[in-house]
Amino acid sequence: MGLPRLPEPFHRVYSPPEAPRAKSRRRRTPGVVAAACVVAALSLAAAAVLVFGRGGARQPAAPARSRPAPTGSRAADAPPSAARPPVFAGLPQACSILPADTVRRLVPTSSPKIDRMGAETAGVCKYSMTEGSRYRAVQVDARAFLPKYMHDQATGMTVWSYEAQWRQAEKDRTADTSALRRIGGLGDAAFERYWIDRDVKIAVGEADVRYRNVILRVQYTEEQPAAGDRAASEQRSLANAVAAARAALTLLR
Repeated sequence: MGLPRLPEPFHRVYSPPEAPRAKSRRRRTPGVVAAACVVAALSLAAAAVLVFGRGGARQPAAPARSRPAPTGSRAADAPPSAARPPVFAGLPQACSILPADTVRRLVPTSSPKIDRMGAETAGVCKYSMTEGSRYRAVQVDARAFLPKYMHDQATGMTVWSYEAQWRQAEKDRTADTSALRRIGGLGDAAFERYWIDRDVKIAVGEADVRYRNVILRVQYTEEQPAAGDRAASEQRSLANAVAAARAALTLLR
């Protein structure tokens, strides 16, 4: 019999923050915006559990309107304006973020089961297969803090949300979490973790990446290894999760 299809840990889907009202020009403080994001995330997380079982091209930011260059000596004396960090104006569909060859390598079947859920600022796509006791899955969660909602706070809110994700991973650590560490060379910031869920008999390698105003979580899942094979499973699962995250970043750039 195949493995039971139960929810994987941490399927969290994030909804877009509420756009600022037209009648008020006051900026929302990061604390208020963060609270709104958390409430929306909790409500959508319950919906994601019902949909998912066990286990794109980058859109450029909208160009700023150019102003006529000043004439005379004022043009030469004007200091250059400070450049803002580049951000994404939109988020690709979750099922277009992972390259097809990456999916085929990690889920080796011509017809994987595909589960998906998405909105303007968040999406989840999962590919999986079951053959007897053999189970393989790769899942990508993507969410973005878009400048049309966050204005100049988009990057700052991305950093805040990513660090909150790291703190939650530390809080969720169990005796079956054998790896949880920050890693370099992947996006603007990244961490990886590996754990075994004995209830559904699976092992999960995960890579969480912050890049500009986007956060990616990529999970590679396989059947629970025997006690003597755990080290090999950890190495393989983390390598696959990181490789998939790296491939996803190439499509965002």
